[in-house]
Amino acid sequence: MRTLSFLGLDAAERPRLSATSIRQLARLGTVVRWPGLLFAAILSLAVPPRSSVGLALVLVWVTLYNAWGMIAISRADDRSILRIGRALTLLDTVSYFLVLFVFGGVGASTSIYAAYILLIVWMVAYDGAEGAMLCVGIFVLGMIALHAALNALYGQGFGSRDVVLWSLIMVVAGAILAAYDRIVIGGVLPQAAGSTSATIETPVSSATVPAVRLSPREQEVLQLVSEGYSNSMIAGRLHLSENTIKTYVENLLSRLNARNRAEAVAAASRQNLI
Repeated sequence: MRTLSFLGLDAAERPRLSATSIRQLARLGTVVRWPGLLFAAILSLAVPPRSSVGLALVLVWVTLYNAWGMIAISRADDRSILRIGRALTLLDTVSYFLVLFVFGGVGASTSIYAAYILLIVWMVAYDGAEGAMLCVGIFVLGMIALHAALNALYGQGFGSRDVVLWSLIMVVAGAILAAYDRIVIGGVLPQAAGSTSATIETPVSSATVPAVRLSPREQEVLQLVSEGYSNSMIAGRLHLSENTIKTYVENLLSRLNARNRAEAVAAASRQNLI
């Protein structure tokens, strides 16, 4: 998903987590939401919400989609787990601003705003810098919509200072988390220009060796094979299923006339494919 590809972020795609890690992260999110619901209920005792019915509806809404998430995560295959985890986190951003609206904004508790950083952490884990910018963008628009709604419905003054201050805080937090993620998780995978279905012709080191034409994805897989990655590790890095990677590797062995991965790497090196 290229949610912010128009900003050029697709050219700086981070290595993806493995499907197993994404599943664990999504499952952790379903666990964290329960104490979050409890916190909102307790907060309503200390800070009366503007609408008790509204708060009850929000709590029921979060309960329902979190229950759905628990079921969906357990049934999802490796190819759909990222979409489910990402969808749950985006639903959290909507629910977050609904809670703020029910409590009347920052008057409820300044710490509620800081809690949004947890959502940025989740989106960074799923989508790297792209996820961070998406989550921060939602926060800025959400803050503007929140204060506009509070002003229109309750006559509460538009909190320009809160909007600017907390938006800047989230921008800085998102940038730090994205940078940390990029450094810790790993480098950037080179992306070939143009369509991924296009093929390119690679040079060979000898006129007696036939040229091999590889797609950009095949070159990525070959490069990771040469670095000693297993099929499961490559699948996690490229966010593909392990069966798909197995097929890529088998095709590479056939096309390079190699009996195993070591021979394939050696043949690819001779032909300047890696």
